[in-house]
Amino acid sequence: MSMPFVMNLACVLMRMTMNEALAAATINAAGSVCKSDEYGSLEVGKYGDMLVIDSPRWEHLVYELIDPPLHAVYKKGKKVVERGAVVASK
Repeated sequence: MSMPFVMNLACVLMRMTMNEALAAATINAAGSVCKSDEYGSLEVGKYGDMLVIDSPRWEHLVYELIDPPLHAVYKKGKKVVERGAVVASK
């Protein structure tokens, strides 16, 4: 099960707003495992884990379940996936 799918379910079945689903999947998820001081939001001093979305609005990620508009994935500030392909580590 993917996070975009879980966020979709949260919006459709639980009637959460997209902003509520995003907070639940990021900062609140990190807080639930006592990691919100390191993960869950983009802030100085936290790990740089994030997605770059190839879409005019982030909300497209929640509804484009078959072919999500992902451009890149970053873990700890380093690009690890670009356009669906794993980036070679240096």
